[in-house]
Amino acid sequence: MPTQSELYEALRAETGIAARRDIALQLLARTNSRQYLDECLRILQSSAVVATLDESHRPVLRDKCFSFYNDSKRDKAGILRESLTRLLVHIEHPDDIDIYQLGVETYYLQPVDDVAQNLRAVALAGMAPIDPALACLYAARFLGEPFTSVFNCEPAMTAIDALVASNQRLPIYQFLLHSGEGMARTGRGELTGKALESLDEDFPPRLYEQLIEKYQAIDQPTASMGIINWVIDRRAEELYDRLESVIMTSKDTDLRRYGLVMMAAARDGELSERLLRLARLASWENVPLFIEALEICQHQERDMTLALLRRRAGSR
Repeated sequence: MPTQSELYEALRAETGIAARRDIALQLLARTNSRQYLDECLRILQSSAVVATLDESHRPVLRDKCFSFYNDSKRDKAGILRESLTRLLVHIEHPDDIDIYQLGVETYYLQPVDDVAQNLRAVALAGMAPIDPALACLYAARFLGEPFTSVFNCEPAMTAIDALVASNQRLPIYQFLLHSGEGMARTGRGELTGKALESLDEDFPPRLYEQLIEKYQAIDQPTASMGIINWVIDRRAEELYDRLESVIMTSKDTDLRRYGLVMMAAARDGELSERLLRLARLASWENVPLFIEALEICQHQERDMTLALLRRRAGSR
């Protein structure tokens, strides 16, 4: 039987996809070396190799994952379990829900901030198609949770996906009413924006207008993007005045650029007319933003307005 070091060298020398997979799984089953574990997981997660994984490869992945749950000190931040769980999610076997259940319950505070958010997110993604009702319960818990990552807003971002997939949007609305503002103010506006964008098409415009008022007041760009996307995607004409206000009163130039471009790209007659009207009244500092937006607008009066703006821009 080859030693671990021999397997490692064979793994580094092998170029065949199936052979690399099999050697990586063999070494993974036998080693506790972090160097070897990282290399095995790197290879197994490569796009060419992961595509070949199937049910026959589950036992090694499951056994190794359980070994870290049984001795979590060897994987304090959950990074190895996250990688192993991600591979099992790719295989999509319903009997792996026991692994996912462990994953969504895992927290690791070091010293005060949790660092296992990605593990919970991956586990939730694996659970959702197997037991949607249970996944939605965890998703509702993750929304607004104080340990939401400031880097990628997980596992709350995955929680929104799970709730939308099951058409369970009430927890998202509850989140926006009570926790979304706090998330937006603490560097997690992407989460709030996704929540604002994820409410269903039949959500009452009057209630959505109240949300717009709430979040326009804090003028957090990534959160406001969700408002822009929701109103434009659903052609919510009764909220077009509010849409204009969100775009034009923001202090963030990039958000204004985004909103104007989205209005132009919508290919909606009413939005295009509003865009042209705003362009004709544009302050000098906004002229470049309107030129960029009008260049993709298809309204019949676009060329005349665009020429006017270009003359204004060239006169300064």
